[in-house]
Amino acid sequence: MTDSARALLGSSLYVALVVPPVFSYLKIRNQTDKKIVLSIFAIWLPWSAINTPIHEGAHALAGVLVGMQMRGGQFIQHFWKGDFVHGYVLWEPASVQQFLFSTSGPYLADFLITLFAFFFFPRRHCPPFVGALLLSVTYLRSLFDVVVNYTADTLFGGKGDFDFLLAGYPRIAVHAAAILIIVLSAAGVARELVLAHRLKPAIAAQVPIAG
Repeated sequence: MTDSARALLGSSLYVALVVPPVFSYLKIRNQTDKKIVLSIFAIWLPWSAINTPIHEGAHALAGVLVGMQMRGGQFIQHFWKGDFVHGYVLWEPASVQQFLFSTSGPYLADFLITLFAFFFFPRRHCPPFVGALLLSVTYLRSLFDVVVNYTADTLFGGKGDFDFLLAGYPRIAVHAAAILIIVLSAAGVARELVLAHRLKPAIAAQVPIAG
């Protein structure tokens, strides 16, 4: 899979997976269409700023935890050079099992972020934009991260993380783990949308009315 194809896949999945739930959440929170459009563009900036660092940082942390020695890497895309794709970690020679664990790091992080959001996502005292931003960088970022890397390697012939994981671990376990994270993160998004709708009267009652 070429870099341009991976970039196109990522952009398409961002529009398909992240934008609609954010739009729905802000609509439930009674935001105007103009505010929703501006918020979606505003959320893209911090989302883009943290997505790759979280992914590559998880690779690095997982590798260090199993004794690997890092010799460099790129933790953010070099936007200023027109590079919207590349992020990587470079390692000194290590065992296959160490490389496999490092490769799985981002998806373990996605799972933990999703679990954390299930228990600690703020609701009642969260402004609409902040709520949408948190929804984006927790459940939706985890969903995006797994879907884009999983589909790139399983459906489009990519040679990334999941291609390596499928070669090194039992294939059924890798598929099951990916699907589990996708289902959990999607369920988390749906849960927050339902709860936002249910809490709307209570949140509205807390807003002082001028007059």
